[in-house]
Amino acid sequence: MNNVEALKTLYTALGGETSTVAGASTVVDVLNEISKLFSGDDDATLNAEAIANIAAVASVLVPKPSQDKTITPTTSDQSVTADTGKVLGTVTVKGVTAAIDDNIVAGNIKDGVTILGVTGTYDGT
Repeated sequence: MNNVEALKTLYTALGGETSTVAGASTVVDVLNEISKLFSGDDDATLNAEAIANIAAVASVLVPKPSQDKTITPTTSDQSVTADTGKVLGTVTVKGVTAAIDDNIVAGNIKDGVTILGVTGTYDGT
């Protein structure tokens, strides 16, 4: 959906007749029809503030591509944000396993204690 189509959707959502904007091919054409809805004046033209507000609403209507991300755990907090122009789809946080640290091995863990799935064998000698 492009901006013209998004504005047409907005126009009809605001109560305008689909047929009124069916032939509109530019953003300005549809914005002028939206302006007429609010002012009740068939000769209404938009001012800069109205155009900016309507364009902001239209940008929400235009779907953005989704993006999936996989996060590897670290010892610090991480923010997960979508890249510019995209929305987050699925965010996968990898499970924490012994693979996060090469020192998590049986010989470094007290005998009988399990850390991240590794059972220790260290007997203190």
